[in-house]
Amino acid sequence: MELEGRRDSVQYVGMQKGESRGSSRRRRLFWKLRQRWKLLGLFEIDKEHEFYTLTCDLKEGLRDAIQDVFQSDVPIQFTDEDYTSKLTQGHNGYVMRTYAGSLFQHFRQSLGMSEEGYQHSLSSCGHYLQFISNSKSKADFFLTNDKRFFLKTQSKREVNFMLRILKNYMQHFQAYPHSLLVKILGVHSITREQEKKKYFIIMQSVFFPDERIIGRYDIKGCQVSRWTEPEPEGSQVLQVFKDLNFESKVICLDQQRSWLLRQTELDTGFLRELNVLDYSLLVGFQPLHADEKSQNWSLANLIVRTKT
Repeated sequence: MELEGRRDSVQYVGMQKGESRGSSRRRRLFWKLRQRWKLLGLFEIDKEHEFYTLTCDLKEGLRDAIQDVFQSDVPIQFTDEDYTSKLTQGHNGYVMRTYAGSLFQHFRQSLGMSEEGYQHSLSSCGHYLQFISNSKSKADFFLTNDKRFFLKTQSKREVNFMLRILKNYMQHFQAYPHSLLVKILGVHSITREQEKKKYFIIMQSVFFPDERIIGRYDIKGCQVSRWTEPEPEGSQVLQVFKDLNFESKVICLDQQRSWLLRQTELDTGFLRELNVLDYSLLVGFQPLHADEKSQNWSLANLIVRTKT
């Protein structure tokens, strides 16, 4: 008998007829790697990883999808058909679909992003990274090698909901460019041979660049099951803490307090109108250099700076 690790469980499987000893050793090594990966928050999806071929297909498919939309003329005014448009591209072994591509391109441009930079991040030769959190979500999270963008798997129902509210979502950002809402930059699906269709969205990482971030928090405004046990000092595990971990922390906003409260009210009001109940505020702690302390940056301008 051989022990094979899975993400949520451990299952015993029998050695298949004709399986070589070398293959068995490789499978055991792979299982050990997967157990080690479970202990880390962020790790590279290299050739030994179960998602390696999937992410290679994603990079190739996204490169071509972005190129196709980039070469198309973006309309001055959008119609209802633009919100329901779907670009289908066949590749060797899989099919990539892009939803409302011209609208998301327009949205990225409004955020000051270049299509060349966006395409390069998503399709560079560097391996994607996988982020495993303590979230209850069953979604898979991938991060581009430069850590600028997240790819998150979605259910068909979630994607349909996003596309249904897309016009409202973009109108909200047009009215409030300093919104704290996550910036969703694309919606796609991939169908690989003999596999079910996978839907996913692309989001801007709010923690980019992350070299100086010393703490990450996911704040929901409640206390039930909102504690994450800290790892021992010196641990390399990437943790996202919760409300109860944040209790002793203080953020001095001074004159910017009123702006933050107002923008939070606007954003949560927008989500409430859409009957979206489960959301949280991501907070990162980053020490300032001496020269940065002397610069009078507003919180709103800091938020806008994260878009480029």
